Amino acid sequence: MNTFLLLSVIDSPAARSETLKASLKILWQGLLAIFIVIGLIILAVQLTKFCVNKAEAAKKAREEQKANAAANDPSAPQNGGEAR
Repeated sequence: MNTFLLLSVIDSPAARSETLKASLKILWQGLLAIFIVIGLIILAVQLTKFCVNKAEAAKKAREEQKANAAANDPSAPQNGGEAR
């Protein structure tokens, strides 16, 4: 609505053309900024997902290594570490 009022105040076609060009310039810059921000959000989510998966895999590997070391160690207490 404001654009219509602005265009009705400006009488010359050349001024209308310049106003339209300026508006379109602002429009494409705003759209580009929106797409860049969306891309950065997608990148951050994917990076977070990758890091979480890698940390979970490392934790699982440490637990398996610890379990294997405990199973192969003859001096380790048997029966879940309970003393009898």
